[in-house]
Formats: sequence, C-alpha cells, structure tokens
Amino acid sequence: MVLLDKNHPIHWHDKVLRTVFEGAVIILIAHIQIYIHNVFLYKKYFSKHNVKYLIGTVILFASYFLINYFTPFRFMQNESPVTMGISVFLIYLIGLGFYYIHKNILERNLLFQTELIERDEEIRHLKAQLNPHFLFNALNNLYGTALTDPAETPDKILELSELLRYQIESSKKERVSLEDEIEFIKKYLSYERNRNPKLLINFETDIDTDRVTLSPMLFMPFIENAIKYSSYTDKPAFSISIVADKRKLIFKIENNFNESGRKFSGTNTGISNTKKRLELMYKNKHQLLINEVDEIYTIELIIKL
Repeated sequence: MVLLDKNHPIHWHDKVLRTVFEGAVIILIAHIQIYIHNVFLYKKYFSKHNVKYLIGTVILFASYFLINYFTPFRFMQNESPVTMGISVFLIYLIGLGFYYIHKNILERNLLFQTELIERDEEIRHLKAQLNPHFLFNALNNLYGTALTDPAETPDKILELSELLRYQIESSKKERVSLEDEIEFIKKYLSYERNRNPKLLINFETDIDTDRVTLSPMLFMPFIENAIKYSSYTDKPAFSISIVADKRKLIFKIENNFNESGRKFSGTNTGISNTKKRLELMYKNKHQLLINEVDEIYTIELIIKL
C-alpha cells in the first residue's frame, strides 16, 4: 500500500532514506516489544504469576503509545487509541504465534535427537550382548573339537581368532559393507564345515550392487541357530541365499530339524536381540517371515534399502 500511495514520503526524493530508516527502527521496536512479551513476560509469568504478567503487558502497551505520540518513529498516523490498542494486540498475538511455532520446532528437534541417542545406546547394548553370545558358542564348538580331534585344535583356534577379530571390529561400527559381511559368513561356514564334516551347506549370493551396507553381524544369529538345530538330525543341512539390488536386500535360510532337538533351544538371546535391532535400525523398512513345514525351518528377511 505504501508503494501504491504516491503521496507517501517514501516517494519524495529528499526523504527516501529518512523514511526507510524510520521504518526500519519501527520494525526493530516492534520486534523488541514482541521479544520482551514472549520471553520475559509470557514465558516466565503467564499462568504462574498472572498479576506480574498483566502489569508487564500494560507497561509494554503504554510504551507503545508513548513511542507513537512522542517520537518520530510512529507506528500509525492520526489513529485513535482504540485502533492502536487493537493493532498492538494483533502484533503481540502474531508474535506469540511465531514464538510457539519456533518452540514446537525446537522441542521436536530435541525429542528427535533424544530418540537417536537412546536408539544408539540400545543398539550398542544389544551388540555388547551379541559379543559374548558369539564367543560362548564358538568356545563350545572349540571344546567339542578339543575332545574329538585334539590335533586340529590349534588350527581351529587360529580360525576362531580371525572370526572374532572381525566380530569385534565390526561391532564398533554402525554399518558395514555387504561384501565384508558375506566374506565373514563364508569363513564362518568353512569353520563349521571343518568342525562337522557331515554338515551340508549351500550358500548362494546374487549381488547387483556394491553400495549395500547393513548393521554388522545381522544374519549371524539365524545362521548359528540353523547350524545348532540341524546338528541334532541324522543329516544336518541348511541353505543360505543373499540377494541384493539397489532397492532391497533379501536374506533367506532353510534348515532341517527334528522335534527332539527343541529341548536344546538355549536362551535364544541372539534371535531376540536381532529382532530388536531390526526394529531399531529398519523400522517400517523390513519384513521378517518365519515358517516351518515338515521339519524344515525357513527364515526370510527382506530389507528395503
């Protein structure tokens, strides 16, 4: 409206700078008043010390009128006190609205950061539980080897040390490459096959991209369970398939079992922790399908990338 009003001083060549300066000062004064109202009056005294809030607001209103009538920095020209009162009320109301929007954004950001910290702490806690769980299973296997084939024990200890090195180093990271994880799985399966020559393993991969990363040791609890339960059968066997492209990662494992082996189920810590990790790391981005038919146990994990 100011630009359209040709009689406004802003269009006078000798008063352009002064008019712009006065307008900037008026905006600054309004900003200071809104800041005082929101931060020092509304935030500290509203609904807590309403008398102090009312007194402070009245003083701000009075300063608004004094500035308008006794300084060159006038908000309005020749307006009635009622109109000015309504205008200052609307200014404070709009300022309060922006204050709440800003406060809401800050609170949401703080809540999001808190959730991230809690999630990271929980993931670290779950990984800390997986470390001894993996080591416990490996030492049990090593104990069996020492009893049945003592001469092979040194080589098994060396293989186990390589596996544990990767397990410890990867647990310090949030994500690892799929290639590194597959290489570790291959070494682990070779370790298990040497430990139990009767174990039949079929491991297939079809990776269409080299940019896939995932939470470390994510598949291991499923693999360990497959080995454990199939070992109680006459012909222990299981198959693993890992397929990945730019959109999704599919992990599938099948193993045979018999009902008598269920009594050796253990604590199931690995599977339980893996489910929690999936919820934390891939919430609404994963699907875990578990099925058993004719003593064949199948797990299929689908992750959207």
